[in-house]
Amino acid sequence: MQGALLELIRFGYGPLGGPIGGPPAPPVAPGGLDPDRLLASLDAPDPVTRPGTAARLALLADQRRARDVAKAGGPKDDSAVKALRQLQREDAAHWVTGAATAASGFRERLVNFWANRLTVAPTRGEGVHFVQPYRDEVVRPHVAGRFATMLAAAAWHPAMLLYLDQARSVGPNSAYGLRRRAGLNENFAREFLELHSMGAGYTQADVTELARLLAGLNYAPEGAVFDAERAEPGPKTVLGAEYGTGPAEIARFIEALALRPETAGSVALALARHFLADDPPADLVARMAQTYLDAGSALPPVYRVLLEHPAAADPVLQKLRSPHEYLVASLRAFGLTGEEGPDQGGPKGGLKTGPALQAMGQPVFRPQGPDGWPDRAGDWITPPFLTARLDWAEKLARLYAERAEPAALARHLLGDAATDTIRAVGQAEQRWEGVAVLLASPAFMRR
Repeated sequence: MQGALLELIRFGYGPLGGPIGGPPAPPVAPGGLDPDRLLASLDAPDPVTRPGTAARLALLADQRRARDVAKAGGPKDDSAVKALRQLQREDAAHWVTGAATAASGFRERLVNFWANRLTVAPTRGEGVHFVQPYRDEVVRPHVAGRFATMLAAAAWHPAMLLYLDQARSVGPNSAYGLRRRAGLNENFAREFLELHSMGAGYTQADVTELARLLAGLNYAPEGAVFDAERAEPGPKTVLGAEYGTGPAEIARFIEALALRPETAGSVALALARHFLADDPPADLVARMAQTYLDAGSALPPVYRVLLEHPAAADPVLQKLRSPHEYLVASLRAFGLTGEEGPDQGGPKGGLKTGPALQAMGQPVFRPQGPDGWPDRAGDWITPPFLTARLDWAEKLARLYAERAEPAALARHLLGDAATDTIRAVGQAEQRWEGVAVLLASPAFMRR
């Protein structure tokens, strides 16, 4: 497979097709996989278009005020509730449209990778409103920065504090804890060590001590705060080092945690597994981990080691696209955004990408647990999930096949990896069937 096309598939969401009703897509530029080009794309402007945490906190404050007025016998005002629900619907759609129209597929893939590694989900009260801002404020600004900075931003974001119950954790010897007989919730501390950073090499005592250190880190109506009344007094010993109390000590711990060899190895393995293979080359993971430590957790040098390894240019596609990646790649094949309605050749009610993702096993922003979406093929290859992909392929093919010649589209999307697919496409009796065969082919489902 041509290197530049491989670059779009393995490190992005696949090549763009021509827009519906517009000119055909230009051919993929000649040349090989170019690490410099991919890394330079991380510096391109990446404007955030969705309302952030501050806007949502303001709406939540309006909602509370309206509720208080109604309880006191005043007029009912549900405008803030409606506005928040509308934001939720738009956020869900944006997960698809943002990737389908992304100028840099590599950057967008990294945003989704890191948001998945430092997972939050809308399962705790007001946390439902902060998932999109979390992605835009914690992950997006730091994909080309230091992991330590991203990790600290995650720890202080309302979405994380609510999702992993940190807002319920109280130092048992704090003023609040003694008064209310409240205690620690270790959920956030455990996942911070197990899933977000080290993965191994810590003890239960470290989890408890970290929970004591993090006590006081809380969510309030104005957002993330440090509540000294909930903070556990006295020294805390985590991973062999002693810490005091307060935000500065939490920051000192996170910096030390990010620079541990266990964290470096965990980050390197996760990146290599996501982009290259379910079981990536051990020598690559080791070099990425050492580079991570040498660079003080700066991520671009780690990406460069990944991109320059021979496995990155292997023309054999190793990874199965996740449902989100598969759906986005199929939209890009036709130059679609995912929001097309009848006026753009779509069905009444739109393409309904959300229900399609749910049927494929990846409901929008709702992973099964704090470990995020799986990154191995076996978790996505089940009869119901594959049937849902075939249903989506047929739906898209029936809608848009008349605007694409199947064999030409296969060559554009897969290059010289399309040989077997073109042969299968050529056996279809109708054009839409040929396009469906292409979208449902093993070659198209891989990256």
